[in-house]
Amino acid sequence: MTGYGKLNLAGMVTLPAAAALAALISFGPRTDTLLTVAGINLIPMLLGGLVSALLLRGANRARAGQLIALWPTWIPAIMGTVWYLWRAVLPEEVAPGREYLAAPQYLLLGVIALTFVAWIGCRMARAGQNSG
Repeated sequence: MTGYGKLNLAGMVTLPAAAALAALISFGPRTDTLLTVAGINLIPMLLGGLVSALLLRGANRARAGQLIALWPTWIPAIMGTVWYLWRAVLPEEVAPGREYLAAPQYLLLGVIALTFVAWIGCRMARAGQNSG
């Protein structure tokens, strides 16, 4: 496994772990809640990790665009981690915990959008390398 592959795997694990940590802070040590939150957040990360792995496969052959290929995994992971930990420290008064159901849906849409952006970016990086 390359260094970028390890970064991809770390990004896939980061969001579910951070979401479970935030749920632990917010709701206490309820195993069912922690597993559910981690599982729900694993779905967008598995999709992002698969896309990043496929983009990395092509980028490693061309030696261009490896960091762009990690965008579908790392950008949602960082944004989701910051959001969950921020909401764990400063919960919403009206409906605490609703972000655990809403955020994965938005993260999934973000992964899909970043898939297209990263695919175009990787193709441009490879085209720039081949022409130069």
